[in-house]
Amino acid sequence: MAGMTVEEMVGQLFIAACRRDASGDPALTASQGFDDLITTYRPGGVILFASNVDTIDQTATLIADTQGMSAIPLFISIDEEGGRVSRIGANPAMAATDFPPMADVGAAGDPDLARSVGRVMGEDLYALGFNMDFAPVADVFTNPENTVIGDRAFSGDPRTAGAMVGAFVDGMQSAGVAAVVKHFPGHGDTSADTHKGTVRVSHDLARLREVEFVPFRAGIDAGCAGVMSAHIEAPHVTGDDTPATLSHMMLTDILRGELGFTGLIITDALEMKAISGVYGSGEACVRAFLAGADLLLLPLSMENGYQGVLAAVQDGTIGEDRLRDSVIRVLSVKYDLGLFDDTQRPDPHTVLGSEEHLAVARAVEAANPVQ
Repeated sequence: MAGMTVEEMVGQLFIAACRRDASGDPALTASQGFDDLITTYRPGGVILFASNVDTIDQTATLIADTQGMSAIPLFISIDEEGGRVSRIGANPAMAATDFPPMADVGAAGDPDLARSVGRVMGEDLYALGFNMDFAPVADVFTNPENTVIGDRAFSGDPRTAGAMVGAFVDGMQSAGVAAVVKHFPGHGDTSADTHKGTVRVSHDLARLREVEFVPFRAGIDAGCAGVMSAHIEAPHVTGDDTPATLSHMMLTDILRGELGFTGLIITDALEMKAISGVYGSGEACVRAFLAGADLLLLPLSMENGYQGVLAAVQDGTIGEDRLRDSVIRVLSVKYDLGLFDDTQRPDPHTVLGSEEHLAVARAVEAANPVQ
């Protein structure tokens, strides 16, 4: 950090995306917008979506070229959960191991199987060049009307979900990919979708401790690199309608203090309507950071989000110590992942969809026979 400017440190707080280029075509190469993004903001990381993933060689080249443009190694992240949230496994051209929803893994009741699933997903991602996955889902699926989580969760039982989350984290991180458990403090009992608007839960802290926090504790105990916040309101905990992502009580007092989490706190996408429909990008980013977040994912306007945080640092709203704490945390995780080393990754053609990997997917299917 000794040689970093304030602008560079602020950049490290952001994970940005480039889904499409200036012509509206899918951004499949680094020159289709990733280069401008990195030159302008020097972000801490990028996230790839289905629009960025076409073939094995294209994806590996995009990642390598994008990584090569940044003076500080980037988090190259993705949402790869299995089931309906899968950017790699669901693309036949990637020839990766396609896993069913994690509810099937939870129903098998075998943490060793969950560990193998996490490892296989991690090995596929690692071979392509990824180093961070926004998985596993640590929500407890307790509301049948909840369609946004549903079968993405391992279980409706907190202890079963916790056992699976901890094992999955262990497996994925053994493959060299940072696991980020989500969506804190728990999105499994909601009936609305934070992608679309404001979402509220009526639980008090005692209920969260008994149910929702259980899988998050398991993920933390397993050493997860990150925890992703949810944009849900919990007024019986916080005393107001502040979304968890923007709540100092939720992120600092509870997640850091009570649960003892020392890793990266990452916001859910700040472009989601629960945030962007209420707050401007600059205000949302500043409030999330002051609440305790280290990484600000996908503000609706990257320019406004970045400039908002930079201005808050320059006028003293965000203290220098607070900024340095998060940047040190970001750089430390990158160091622990070996991103500053010139490590040769395996040939993805020999890893993705290998027989050993497919056998794990078949084991999940065998544990859940069709009735």
